[in-house]
Amino acid sequence: VRGVICSGFLPTSSQSQLPNCPPRTLKTGQVMNLAVRNLFYIPYLATSDYVSYVNVSLLIFVFIAVFHTGFVISDFFSGRGFAARMARVPRSSLHFSVDVSAARPWEHVFVTGSTPSLGLWDPSKAVQLSPDPQNKGRWSGAVDVGTEPVQFRYFIGYYLESGKEGAEKELIVSKWESFLHPRSILPAIESTSGVCHAHVTDTFGHNAAKEHVSEGWLIGENQNEILLRLHGAPFKFYKNRHASRSYRVKVTPFDLRVKETGSADDDDVDDGQEGFLPTSLPSFSDAYLAILSSEDPRYHSQLETGEHFRIDRDYFVFRTRSVAVEFIGFRIELFVHTEDGEDPNSGERFAISYALPSTMPGTFGISSLPLLAKSNRPVGQIMVDYLFIRSLQQPHPPQTMKVSYGRHWKKRQTLEVGHRGMGNSYTKMAAGRENTIHSLNSAAKNGADYVEFDVQLTKDKVAVIFHDFHVLVSVAKRSSSNLTALNNDPNSDYHELAVKELKLKQLQLLHLDHYKAIDGIKKEGIIKVTGGADEGAERMPFPTLVDALKQVDPSVGFNVEVKYPMMQKNGMHECENYFEHNAYIDVILSDVLTYAGDRRIVFSSFDPDVCAIIAAKQHLYPVLFLCVGMTTRYEPFVDMRASTSNAAVNFAASINILGVNFHSEDLLRDPSPVQRANKFGLVSFVWGDDLDNKENINYFKKELLVDGIIYDRIGEVEARRNVFMVEREAKTALFRRAVSPGASRTVSLSLEECPGSPTASDSLSISSSSTISPVHTPPPQPRHSPARMSCPRVL
Repeated sequence: VRGVICSGFLPTSSQSQLPNCPPRTLKTGQVMNLAVRNLFYIPYLATSDYVSYVNVSLLIFVFIAVFHTGFVISDFFSGRGFAARMARVPRSSLHFSVDVSAARPWEHVFVTGSTPSLGLWDPSKAVQLSPDPQNKGRWSGAVDVGTEPVQFRYFIGYYLESGKEGAEKELIVSKWESFLHPRSILPAIESTSGVCHAHVTDTFGHNAAKEHVSEGWLIGENQNEILLRLHGAPFKFYKNRHASRSYRVKVTPFDLRVKETGSADDDDVDDGQEGFLPTSLPSFSDAYLAILSSEDPRYHSQLETGEHFRIDRDYFVFRTRSVAVEFIGFRIELFVHTEDGEDPNSGERFAISYALPSTMPGTFGISSLPLLAKSNRPVGQIMVDYLFIRSLQQPHPPQTMKVSYGRHWKKRQTLEVGHRGMGNSYTKMAAGRENTIHSLNSAAKNGADYVEFDVQLTKDKVAVIFHDFHVLVSVAKRSSSNLTALNNDPNSDYHELAVKELKLKQLQLLHLDHYKAIDGIKKEGIIKVTGGADEGAERMPFPTLVDALKQVDPSVGFNVEVKYPMMQKNGMHECENYFEHNAYIDVILSDVLTYAGDRRIVFSSFDPDVCAIIAAKQHLYPVLFLCVGMTTRYEPFVDMRASTSNAAVNFAASINILGVNFHSEDLLRDPSPVQRANKFGLVSFVWGDDLDNKENINYFKKELLVDGIIYDRIGEVEARRNVFMVEREAKTALFRRAVSPGASRTVSLSLEECPGSPTASDSLSISSSSTISPVHTPPPQPRHSPARMSCPRVL
């Protein structure tokens, strides 16, 4: 047992309790005590109640007894013989075999993992497996490993090449196994004659009775995802007879430097690649289609003659990836659609259009492209939305495949989220100013599981926490001497400015008021934006995102709403001439990835493009799509993806994000979108003023069983406790429970308490909103010196 500990199979905390390991010899009681304390941590990770824990522990005990039967008892207790045997164990050949049904002809299967031979979770250093000629769809390979445990994941990918001088091929990740806990192997135990895992065939995406596959993110600096969208009435024809027809649409990417092979226009014998030698690999991937208005909105391959587009009903999104966006073009083909049941892969092409780099300036916009008939005569126009998503360019910690929370959600009772900390303070009554460090910490103190707040950039591109896009700015500079006078002067001269037009220092120095104050909303008890001279820094508006990540209680999760202005149906834009999408989001992601630590993070946004961009740039944290749905309280957005709750569900399912944050007003009218979200395995949150009513909160929690609710003044009416702290205390108490057959044979089991969390000896009383099963709440025991283990981080 001591040999196992010293060889690194058990937590390093055990080694720290073995001074001068291995020369020093421990007494039998010490060895057995350490062995039991550490080995029996394994069933704790795999079980959820005490009975299961005991059953699995007994199985492990039997396994240990059988495993050590062949060893001499004296060697076993001294540890020397076993350690010597382990030192003589040669390196093993670890074999991999996996059945993959989702790989396309140009794709490969890879494995990455926890050892240097598997790339240490870096997909660019992963091992490429080989197709098995005897079994279609099976891929296999092998690497040399030592005796240490090995964790690993499979993923599917393909290569692209930009064709630029000196550029190497780039790996694009298509799909990867994103289980919270990766696959694992113990070579020292499972190896036979130096060969391990040789006769085991895995199934891609399936492990331990679970299925979990995620879309790949943009892992390389030159990688881009391009989206082309058709919606509404995108066609404008010059003749009525053309406008009366139905059409099928197909989009095909191509490299402007390379002559297309097999296209309908491949008839120019003089067309060549002057000065450019085509590479063996393309610079772009195939284009896949998601029809957000269909029953199944997920991406799929296009038919030979495209898909039928229904005017004012459908929303088509074509997606491709490229490593040379300056040379990519798109051929958009229209085929005449008939309803006579003909083969969808047959049909006559009616018109063609080309989307070129010159027609798509910038990374986001709308292009009006000419439609040309076979005779090259213009017959109409087509309106195409486009969005270019770049990989994350700002400095950030490396993103690997070690862990991902992007699609992970542990089912428990409904989480409760503090809206803007302790609630809206500029248009509602509140005890403190919204979206401040003080407000966020107050919500955490009141037992919030998460706090929600809004993030946007200042003129100098600093991520700050503030809800509105505009503020009223006084012409006079704020100071302690004139602050009171300005606050009381109804004739103060204010100018409305966008937050993006002011630098952080200006936001902190100028006297500001809420933009709705100009409409006469100056009620008693409504807190002003600018703080008083006697208020502390934690109560001041415009805290930076980094300050919040550093200063707010780490036990509370963050729901980071990324603000981005959108066009409304009344013709008004929330804030025109805003930052470019990629540069804007990169700043926010860089801050979070760098400073979040072990804090739970969930991103959200009302802008569906922002959700798609965040999901494409990183995989570590999940994303929720915020939607208003059908409403009479707010001005709805033009974007069809946000027009209804069902449309929001389809969009979230199409880009494979965590879920949807619904508006309470819409769900109280029609709760069916929650059932549709459940169908796609999506998480459901709810926000809205209706949650000021306790009855509505209970309805969403106990009848609709949503996963999270966001509301004001959390914990003021009914005391509650942070559910993650409660769960941690229950687990800590379980491992503190002594197993005591006799006074001389007591074995202590303990877990380290996470920083900032209450201990098991604290009271475990909680509100009805944070209840746990009695089997998880053993009475507190006296404190022991716990072995140091990392705290589990599960959303």
